[in-house]
Amino acid sequence: MISIDLGSTIVTNTILLALAVLGWVRGFRYMLSIAFFLTIAYLLTIQGGDFIIGFINRFYTNLPPLGAFLLGNDPGTVQPLPPLIPDNFQAPLLLRVLVFISLLAVGIGYAWPWEGKLLNGFGGFRPLRILGTLTGLYIAVLLISAISSFWVQAAGAVALPDLATVALNGLPNFAGIIPSVIAAFAILVGVIIILRFNRILRPDK
Repeated sequence: MISIDLGSTIVTNTILLALAVLGWVRGFRYMLSIAFFLTIAYLLTIQGGDFIIGFINRFYTNLPPLGAFLLGNDPGTVQPLPPLIPDNFQAPLLLRVLVFISLLAVGIGYAWPWEGKLLNGFGGFRPLRILGTLTGLYIAVLLISAISSFWVQAAGAVALPDLATVALNGLPNFAGIIPSVIAAFAILVGVIIILRFNRILRPDK
């Protein structure tokens, strides 16, 4: 009987390798869309998760006073609504996960103007392939860190099969280096935009 230790680095390395290969095959332009929305998703739901929840609750609870003010009435005479998102563990976490998945889905599913055509074979467009590979690794680091962060918060409230639990427990959290990684990627994209400003929305031929 063959046993695979999913608690080791095998899951992490598989994700890194798979996204690096995807970046090589599809190229930089395709991976850029995913990286862009994944970065936004990470900043909103991991780095600024509490801010988002607080903003939604404050906006919702202040709707009646705001409506009274717009109608020319005294806002102080109107009772605010109770918070939309209850102050418990599951609801804010679930909202953050849903926002994260939604933004990632937009990055994957929507064809943006800069994506261009697919790269055929493994021959030409080598600079785009190398940049695509680096972007794939960037996506993998953010994705692994996000999954690990969500799992640490949800482990006590979510029941999963033992195999999935072991795999999730084995994922590292790169939170300590994520700001530097995002900054480095932003600099890379900025340099590319400066060097190729006249071809941003045109596919490479």
